[in-house]
Amino acid sequence: MKFQLVCFDLNKTLISENTWYELNLAMGMTAEEDQALFALYQKGELTYVDWQKELERIYIKNGKATRENISKVIYNYTYRVGAKEVIEYLKSKGYTLALISGSIDVLVERVARECGISHYLANNTFVYDKNNYLKEIKCLGGDVEVKGLQLRQLCEELKIDITQVVCVGDGDNDFEIFKLSGHGITFEGSKIEPYAWKTIGQLTDLRLIL
Repeated sequence: MKFQLVCFDLNKTLISENTWYELNLAMGMTAEEDQALFALYQKGELTYVDWQKELERIYIKNGKATRENISKVIYNYTYRVGAKEVIEYLKSKGYTLALISGSIDVLVERVARECGISHYLANNTFVYDKNNYLKEIKCLGGDVEVKGLQLRQLCEELKIDITQVVCVGDGDNDFEIFKLSGHGITFEGSKIEPYAWKTIGQLTDLRLIL
């Protein structure tokens, strides 16, 4: 089978950070509060949309959620070892590249542009008021479902079969696109390893597969 598209996740995949965790702490949440919300989501007691609304409420209440403060946190990222090198390798092999993330749209766009990734989609947008304070966190829906929908739409746009996609990611929200494509690649020891087609130790190992 000839693969056409390689689709990357962002947090903990192309970049080293978990942006949401870093941002939650910077916006005044404790690590315990962050974990408690995540636990409620995992148990199904909190939908993804309601989770984002709770983050929105906490951010605004704590008074730290300015465009400047948020930008300082989300743009303070580092690429995983070999990220840019493997992207250049994949482009040289003729693969189309995409970045589909549950992160914030401006961050996803910045990383995509820095890496020369032509297709990028995100689930979340931050809306600010006239004084550059956070007004709303807009999300398209449940993170797992949105990723699946975005990948299907991208495949339709590019006129390729979804089974011709390789998805590289490590998060809970990646298991759906792993199942859809049948060709998910994650890191050794990842919690979504059971859903993966292949595992890698580091990003440069993609050269052994693709």
